[in-house]
Amino acid sequence: MSAVPRVLRNDWSTVRVPDVEGWRPASTVSIVIPAFGGQPELDLALAALSRQTWPPDQLEVIVVDDGSDPPVRLPSLRPHRCTLLRVGDSQPGAWGKANALRAGVAHSTGEILLLLDADMVVYPEHVAALARWPAVLPYGVALGYKRFVDPAVHDPWPTPEQVARAWPTGAAAELFGGAAGEPHGYQERYIAQTDHLRTADHLAFRIVVGATLALRRELYDAAGGPDPVLRFGNDTEFAYRLAQAGAAFVPEPGARAWHLGSTHVMRSPDAVARYRRAFLADRVPYPRHWRSVGGTAWTVPLVEVVMEVGDEPLERVRAAVDSVLRGVERDVRISLVGPWDRLDSARTPALSDPRLEARLIAATYRGEPRVRLVIEPPASPFPTPYRLELPPGYGLAPDALRRLVDLADRIQAGAIQVFTDAGRYMVFWRTSALSRGRWVRAADEPLLDAVGSVHGYRDVDATDAGIIDFGSFDQVELAGGTPYRAIDAARGARRGRLVPSVVEVEGLRSLARATVVVAWLGARRLRAWLRSLATRK
Repeated sequence: MSAVPRVLRNDWSTVRVPDVEGWRPASTVSIVIPAFGGQPELDLALAALSRQTWPPDQLEVIVVDDGSDPPVRLPSLRPHRCTLLRVGDSQPGAWGKANALRAGVAHSTGEILLLLDADMVVYPEHVAALARWPAVLPYGVALGYKRFVDPAVHDPWPTPEQVARAWPTGAAAELFGGAAGEPHGYQERYIAQTDHLRTADHLAFRIVVGATLALRRELYDAAGGPDPVLRFGNDTEFAYRLAQAGAAFVPEPGARAWHLGSTHVMRSPDAVARYRRAFLADRVPYPRHWRSVGGTAWTVPLVEVVMEVGDEPLERVRAAVDSVLRGVERDVRISLVGPWDRLDSARTPALSDPRLEARLIAATYRGEPRVRLVIEPPASPFPTPYRLELPPGYGLAPDALRRLVDLADRIQAGAIQVFTDAGRYMVFWRTSALSRGRWVRAADEPLLDAVGSVHGYRDVDATDAGIIDFGSFDQVELAGGTPYRAIDAARGARRGRLVPSVVEVEGLRSLARATVVVAWLGARRLRAWLRSLATRK
């Protein structure tokens, strides 16, 4: 078996895919089309799919009727292997595009999945142009292009027979009177600004829309499929999880299509944005400003901190945990690893309990929603975008976590390896890079090396990173919480050597607002410092 290609971040240009013309593919493809009404558009979509260059015996199309009234039907002009699946009415409470996609994928058999909207009329080479990417790159997500056509201008639509005749003659561009159609503006602008996504950062997932994309079944399964709860924004949320599963996003201009009519977002942009943000903010930690209002604890936190209890006493563990929970970056969850499964209810003298420390620690944090008591470190932080692994007895300076995130984003590092003076080390992982590293990792290859090969990593000193070793403090000193001298030592030793705190600015119009925010943050920190002096007197 050949080695899996290694894409550095999202620079897919090193991947060699076959030419569309003359290629005899070996993979099977399942096209899944969710449909809710729109029979005329569906008829055109299926007519176009009946004339694809992909071998018909390796192509299946599954149309999923999401409770249409009247039900949609399969027209006579359709692909050779085409199935109609009805959901919605048979599953009370389960409806919507994401639910239909999940049902269709579960019913499908292809190695490559192509998710396609029911109002997309694709060019003959569309399937081949998209599917060649996941055929070669198992963690690749190929995105098709489309042009929107206005039904008010092109009324009536061409007939399915006209579509079928236009395809083999190369007259697809003439179907709508030679009109160029409208591009998907913001998507194509971002693609152009990032050199066809080759220089895109960790926010590349935001331009993914579900109208036409192809990926391998294994990647779909790793990401978990679209969330059936979401009515709007399910494309973005699914794309976010694909990114965390290690995906590389590839725009494929050769996969052309007509989109019949506008989208919900185009028709009601403000209402859709308001609706989707309430749901996406809880599930997608990026962009950070989505969480500037609303709750303080989220279903998917920004950072997971894995802390080992070891044999440390309550006071040392508590100081370490509290240093994380009360830091500048509150969008965090702690997986506290300890022998919680051995805390039985057998009669034992309370003060001589052999598991006294673990019992006291569990009692301290059992009700804290941002702490999970686990007996083994979670295998993966997915879908949380970052993970910090802390050994027993180590905690964080107040701004350490924020600074690690800022550094990782500024240099787009897949991992930051933190070394202590005692020779110990801990790792701050980017989940998407960690997942990508597992896709490409060779036998016996260290995971950090694999991650470094696809995302890069940085070594830093624990002092610079704001890591505090609570092993140098006795229990009495830690009884009242994190000692001031530990925080002061961490602040003083770093002298800003890691990376300055970053205020996220969306655009030039936000610059004035950012300036005000920076000034406000400075005044707030000064007041906090003065209060700390008064407290210590």
